[in-house]
Amino acid sequence: MDEVLRLYAGASPSVRAFLRGRVLLSDLDFIESQVPVSGTVVDLGCGHGLFANLLALRSPNRNVVGIDLAPEKIEIARATIGRRENIDFISGDVFETGIPECDAITIVDVLYLLPRTEQYRILEECRRKIRPGGLLVWKAQERRPRWKFAWTWSQEMLTTSTGVTRGRRGRLTFLSREEAAADLKAAGFRLQIVEMKSWRPYSDILYLGS
Repeated sequence: MDEVLRLYAGASPSVRAFLRGRVLLSDLDFIESQVPVSGTVVDLGCGHGLFANLLALRSPNRNVVGIDLAPEKIEIARATIGRRENIDFISGDVFETGIPECDAITIVDVLYLLPRTEQYRILEECRRKIRPGGLLVWKAQERRPRWKFAWTWSQEMLTTSTGVTRGRRGRLTFLSREEAAADLKAAGFRLQIVEMKSWRPYSDILYLGS
């Protein structure tokens, strides 16, 4: 992760502090270990490109494309590319710019910002764009245990209300494990659930859809 963070040496102190917080509070190494080591990987809602950069640096056999709505974050992400040829960043809405055909799609801490109906639309689009034998890696937060969910909800309410995270103020949609599983199966995925147990006070969970 130190190598990834060094890519942001030219970013503002606030951005660098935010990214260091992300590294501390989210087990990106574990999520990366679930992603295929070769082929085209699309990171939806990539933000400043932190996880996309980790994917690209960990395996030169991955061709990584990060997509995010926020042009200011994509500008920062693009500044990290340098001479590398296995990573690119696109600014735009998934349904307007489209998702390129790929071997894997990663979604990390993003979909809760959308209503359930829009979350499902994205899952359907992912199913259409992932090639046979490919994988969806969706990191989310569920609604249990209750004390961890309360911590998760409070933090995300703060970040969306202050503009740190771009989303609908006061309107977060965290699915239960059962709701997420039902939507993935309805979208055409075979599902595997991976527990993310750690010292972190979050109700993190990983859904793998094939």
